[in-house]
Order: sequence, then structure tokens, then C-alpha cells
Amino acid sequence: MAWYLDRMPRPGQTALVLPVPAADPLLAAVAARYPDAVREGLPAHLTVLYPFVPADELDASVMQACAQIVRGIAPITVRFTRCQVRPELIYLPPEPADQVQRLLEEVWARWPALLPYGGKYADASAHVSVALGAQAVDQDAIVSLVEPLLPITTQLSELHVAALGEDGWGIRSRLPFGGR
Repeated sequence: MAWYLDRMPRPGQTALVLPVPAADPLLAAVAARYPDAVREGLPAHLTVLYPFVPADELDASVMQACAQIVRGIAPITVRFTRCQVRPELIYLPPEPADQVQRLLEEVWARWPALLPYGGKYADASAHVSVALGAQAVDQDAIVSLVEPLLPITTQLSELHVAALGEDGWGIRSRLPFGGR
């Protein structure tokens, strides 16, 4: 796990995420064989914006702005059909990605000073992280472990505002999509 210690979230940081509970069994399968490749804390999710505003700045106006964004969005049905591999990351892209990406871009436009992943990555497109920092020799095995569990079809229907405290991640607010 040492490869990403400098990238580890710290208490006081927050994130906007779309929960994907249907992908939790995939993460559990990977964690059972490669425990260092799956971060503990949040269940399977698509990250909308991390880091988000500091936890001590999550006031009513921030929550209202988040709620206003998702109020106009209908639940989004997505499928996860394949693993993708990048250096240090194995992930599942949502299909179709366009509605999810529009939500990300709307949030990013609302908080333009907050860069996805702190601006560390050129491509911040939506994905469910399956394994982080897996050794190159393990990547094919992890993909082979996950792909038989695919496809997954699920509905994204709420935005979670999560905050990292001393005891781990906690959900500060669950904001349901309102529909159009």
C-alpha cells in the first residue's frame, strides 16, 4: 500500500459519491485475495468530486447546492460490463457514461476551484475503482477474478456527501435524485 500513502485521504476531507452497492461483492472478492488493493472505508461508488469542501465547511448552503443539482436529475441506469486497467488502477467504467459524466461536470462547474482528485489525473471520468496499486503481476489475475462477476446493471439514485473522520468515512448526507 505504500505507493499511495501520499495520496491517502486525511481526516477532514470530504467527497461527493454515487453509491453502487451492486458492485460491493466485486470489491469484497478482490479484497479477499488482494487486501492491499482495496481501500477500506467507503463501499463501491462512483466519485463525483474528491476532495470536496473541507468537512468544517459543509454548511447548509453547500448541502442545499448539492441537493439542488441532484433534484433535477432522474435516476440513472448504468451497466458495468468490463474492467479497464491503468497504471496503479483497475476500474469499471459505467455504460453509458454520458449522463453520469454530465452530473460530474455540473458539480465541477459549481465548484470550479475544487479539481477532481486535486488535479493529479488528466482523466477524471466516472468509474468504480476495483483495485488500487495492484502489482503489475497481479493485474491480470484481478481482472480474471472480477470479469466473471460482470455485467452488473444498477440504478444510481442518490448522491452521498461523505466525510473522513478519525474513525473512518461517514455519510453526512444522502441526497436523492429528484427526477425530471
